[in-house]
Amino acid sequence: GRGSLLDYGMFLENLMVAARGHGLHTCPQAAWNGFSRIILPHIGAADNEMLVCGMALGYADETALVNTFRTPRVPAADFTTWLD
Repeated sequence: GRGSLLDYGMFLENLMVAARGHGLHTCPQAAWNGFSRIILPHIGAADNEMLVCGMALGYADETALVNTFRTPRVPAADFTTWLD
């Protein structure tokens, strides 16, 4: 259920780290959620199942323009408080 969304994120993170360790690239995509009514019947999902996300897995074409886009990153210090 929705209470497990954090678990899903941590699972995906581990899958993505493992993929990079094997030379693969990933692209997790929450946008698939907007199409769950179309997708779920095609993958044989039961009525009590939900679509959380999709993820592309494979070898990135480093020469493709779309793969050169990088989002800006905020330094961790801007949103983190470390407690002793």
